[in-house]
Amino acid sequence: MKKFFQLISLLLVVLLIQSCSSLNYSKNDQEKISLKKELPKKVSLLDGFDKKAFPNKPNVIEKMIAVVQPELKAENRDKIAKQMSKALEKHKVEPQIMVAIIDTESNFYSNKVSSTGDLSVAQINPDVWNRELVRLKREPIDLKRIKTDQEYALTRMAEILEILKKRYAKSDSKWYARYHSNTRHLKKGDVKNLV
Repeated sequence: MKKFFQLISLLLVVLLIQSCSSLNYSKNDQEKISLKKELPKKVSLLDGFDKKAFPNKPNVIEKMIAVVQPELKAENRDKIAKQMSKALEKHKVEPQIMVAIIDTESNFYSNKVSSTGDLSVAQINPDVWNRELVRLKREPIDLKRIKTDQEYALTRMAEILEILKKRYAKSDSKWYARYHSNTRHLKKGDVKNLV
């Protein structure tokens, strides 16, 4: 969880720097401007990060991915960004949340399998989520497809995040932290406590 919030902090700092650098300053002027002077003294980098309205556009998502995974090849970042954007059109979740979770959970590796059975770039646990999806009368996760189809995995991740957001966002500002947890009862698949 600590790594998750560190990555979010890094992402926000870079996005802030990028937005400042898009102003019409020369390179020398930009170097002279201190972020410390530009920001209010008591600003927390996490304040409202999940409430910020970043556009759901592949080029914006690709830049976010480049910040947290600069070693990922540009064509892979572009492909993932397009797939994420498509998933987020259907399921209304902030792109920065999805990027931060994927970076924390799988480092954008689509073939990753965790010791608890979480699969794909999205690190979804089908045993836990299929029970809940069936209860909600939604299509269960296709085990074969989630392992081989990255776009499918990202769409299912966005769907799960949307479920969590609708349930918890009003009462828990960090609702997205429920996507995964290190607590014992969640690892055992106790869906009542998860969703």
